[in-house]
Amino acid sequence: MITGKPYPIKGLIAYGCNLFHTLPNVARTKDALKNLDFVMVVDTLPQDHVAWADVVLPEATYLERHDELWVCGHKTPYIALREPAVEPYAQTKPAWWMIRELGLRLGLDDFFKWKNAEEYLNERLKSIGLTVEKLHAQDGIAIQKGKAYLADFEKEGGVPFATASGKIEFYSDALEKSKLDPLPKYEPTPDVPAGFFRLLYGRSPVHTFSRTQNTPLLNELMPENEVWLNADVAKQLGIADGQRVMIENQDGAKSGPVKVKATQRIRKDCVFMVHGFGHDTPGMKRAHKRGASDAVLQTKYKLDPISGGAGLRVNFVKLVREA
Repeated sequence: MITGKPYPIKGLIAYGCNLFHTLPNVARTKDALKNLDFVMVVDTLPQDHVAWADVVLPEATYLERHDELWVCGHKTPYIALREPAVEPYAQTKPAWWMIRELGLRLGLDDFFKWKNAEEYLNERLKSIGLTVEKLHAQDGIAIQKGKAYLADFEKEGGVPFATASGKIEFYSDALEKSKLDPLPKYEPTPDVPAGFFRLLYGRSPVHTFSRTQNTPLLNELMPENEVWLNADVAKQLGIADGQRVMIENQDGAKSGPVKVKATQRIRKDCVFMVHGFGHDTPGMKRAHKRGASDAVLQTKYKLDPISGGAGLRVNFVKLVREA
C-alpha cells in the first residue's frame, strides 16, 4: 500500500478492526491509507480509523443480529445459534445483510439464493437434519457425538501429524530445504538502552482488545489503563504511585498522559500497559483520551522469517513527567 510493490493496492475494507490500535507503527498505517483510492469501514463504534473512510457501514451489535452458526469442535462438539435478542439500534444493519445487498447490486444473484438469515441458516443446517426451529426447541444448541482427537486416527489406523515421518518433528527437513533454520535457534533480544524500559503490553479480563473501552459498565470497572513501573525504580526516579506521566519511545512517539502503578510485580527494566486505551476519537465519549495507547509506541517490530508473525516487544520507552 505504501510502495505499490509487487502490485498497487487501491482499495481497503476494514471490518471490525481498529486499524490504529491493531497494527504497529500508526504513522506508517496512515501513510498507507493516504495512498488508497477507496476505504470502506464496517464497525459498531465511531473508532479512530472511521474518520479515514470514504464510506462507513454501521453494523448492528452481536445482540442485534444473526451471525454464522457457532460450530465448536471440542471433545463434545456442538453447534449453537447466534441470533438477535433485541432489534437493531437506529439504522444499523447486520453484516450478512450488507454482503447480500452488495452482491445483488453487483449482479451476483446466484450466490445469494436466500432472502434472510433464517433461510441461509436452514440451508446450512440441512446436512445434519436440523432447522432453526428445531434448534430453538433444543434451547439453541445441538450436541453432537465426539471423541478425543487422536481416537479418530487410532480407529482408522492413520496418523494425525501431516509430516513426512508421520511424527512430531523437532528438526524440519522442509524448513532446511527452504534455507531456514530446521531446528529452532535462540536469538537474544537487544539489551534495554540506558534510561529506557522495554515496553510490554497485554490484556485485562475486563476489556476485549480495543473494542469495549466505551461500553458503560465495562468503562465503569476500568475507565483507563496504567503504566506498571517497578516500585524501587519509581522511588529512584521520584515518581509517585498514581502520578501521571507521558510515555515516549526510542523514535520520539508519545502517548499519554497515563497513571503510574508502582508495583513489585514487574522487573526493573520493563514497563507494562493494558492494550486498547488512548482512543483519539470524540465520538467515543467515555474512552476519548483516557489512558495511553501502546500501539502508538510500537514504531518498530521484528518479523519472524518462517511464520511471518510480528514481534512487537522490541520497543523501548521512557517516562516523562506531565507538565
